[in-house]
Amino acid sequence: MTAQEKAERFAKAAPELNETELNEINGLFPSYAFRRSRTREIWTTCCGYHGTLGETDAERAILTTEHQREPRGYERAPVEKVCCPYCGHPVLVKELGRTGKRDNLCRWRRAVVLRWYRGKLWARAYDCQKEYPCEERLTEKPRCYLKGVYRFTPGKAEGTSRYYYTFPFTGIATQTGPLTHGKWAIGNPFPANSEFGTWYDILRLEEVQKSPFRYCQIEKAISFSIKPIQLLTACCFYPRQIEMLMKAGMEKVVRDLVNYGVKHAYVVNWDHPERNTCFDVDRQTLKQFLRTNRDIETLKLYKKLKGKVDLMTCDEWVKGGMDYLSISGDAKKWGIPMEQLLRYLDRNTSCLPRRGYGIRSVLGVWRDYLHAAEALNYPLHRENVLLPTPLGPAHDSATAKYRNRLAEIAERERKQREQQRAEQDRLMQLQFQKRLPKLEQKYSYEAGGYLIRVPKSKEEVVEEGHKLQHCVAGYADRYLAGKVTILFMRKKGSPEEPWITIEMAGNKIVQIHGYRNEGLYTRKGPFAPDPRVKYQAFLDPWLDWLEHGSKRAKDGTPKLPRKKKGNAA
Repeated sequence: MTAQEKAERFAKAAPELNETELNEINGLFPSYAFRRSRTREIWTTCCGYHGTLGETDAERAILTTEHQREPRGYERAPVEKVCCPYCGHPVLVKELGRTGKRDNLCRWRRAVVLRWYRGKLWARAYDCQKEYPCEERLTEKPRCYLKGVYRFTPGKAEGTSRYYYTFPFTGIATQTGPLTHGKWAIGNPFPANSEFGTWYDILRLEEVQKSPFRYCQIEKAISFSIKPIQLLTACCFYPRQIEMLMKAGMEKVVRDLVNYGVKHAYVVNWDHPERNTCFDVDRQTLKQFLRTNRDIETLKLYKKLKGKVDLMTCDEWVKGGMDYLSISGDAKKWGIPMEQLLRYLDRNTSCLPRRGYGIRSVLGVWRDYLHAAEALNYPLHRENVLLPTPLGPAHDSATAKYRNRLAEIAERERKQREQQRAEQDRLMQLQFQKRLPKLEQKYSYEAGGYLIRVPKSKEEVVEEGHKLQHCVAGYADRYLAGKVTILFMRKKGSPEEPWITIEMAGNKIVQIHGYRNEGLYTRKGPFAPDPRVKYQAFLDPWLDWLEHGSKRAKDGTPKLPRKKKGNAA
């Protein structure tokens, strides 16, 4: 027999839904009373009644109530419901003629139904749907599709599920021993589309009272967001421990075990046969612990300190926000007995009122002190330096010195960066000065009251950007390095006054802009026209001259190329 066939056979052995269970599933859905006022017909979804409204007060209330729409999430006041005249359940009244095809009333729910059956506790997971496409189905019970089957007995948990209710069951998962590697063999019965419904309803919890798990307080545990299927699996192996923890009000420990696979094995002995001794502490200590806030971290700290510190003191430290693992790591790192470190931190809680009280606050201050002390090369092998008394002044002094040292280092690094930058600029300027004559030979031009000139330094490019309020200042370093070519267009009468900036790529203009990139817009359009269009009569001959090699006469003036015959003058 294949694994799939075994799973199908296992699923068929589960009990079928009975009328009581189906009614409970039906109660998960919204209840409606559909009516047809003209004929006084009524269909109720809560009790499945179809007939004619009579003359009782409850029936007249259904008839006189106006059609009620579905409540919306943003509405503060819920829609006022009336009671079904036949079962008393609150219902929304719907006029059948105003509901259309009722597609908006279709709902899906997920439910796990428990039943004590043939000496075993069974859990059956269903995808449940309810819709109202026609009058014949208005009073129909939900359609339930089996998604998973689980069986629980002391010492064994079994389960099978399928991804979708039309798929076959894939195999049987079995848990025959305690939790290992932090993972249960039995998982979530609804893996498909879990983002649309992260939880499910658990029905017939009273069936657990007929099983060996009747003392595990399953209903109370589920109210603390403990996963039901995994909880029942855990009860198969740790019933006494779960009973003791739930009665002691330590639901968080049960939740850690069931939901996350965390056993807190340092404190809780899950394999002990007696529920009252699973903590492995004497009766007097257990009584003291039950008088505290019952935090598992208190017992963990008490055991870690091997009884050198009384339980009530441990509880006070835990209430103060003590992180057991963190402090344990610090004690091990610096070679200090943990109880000594805790007593030291506890003594200093009253010395630091402005930083807040509690072990956690003092621990942060002590770590801050150690960070500064290490950087300042303090002799931390000496106990009076490692654990200074009082801590507050020692912390303030060390951190002040550390800040001063950091400031000195930062200032020194800043000066080094400035020197390096200045040296780089000097070298780049020297290389630029070698290229400058070639740039001037190629691009310098004058005609018609305008001129083109080459910037002679990085500062000129920066000043151009600041005065014209555009981005050319960001090109200054790249211009000096020869990665871009920046030119200035000037009026002949004021060659030093910023006016128009040009970026070139060889002999072609990449960008040409004046003040604010002509970016100030008015109702009539831009603040200034496009320089490429407005000064075309000057720019086109210059570009043509560049295309022909930037030839010059003996006196250095541009030698314009001759126009071909037949061209317009």
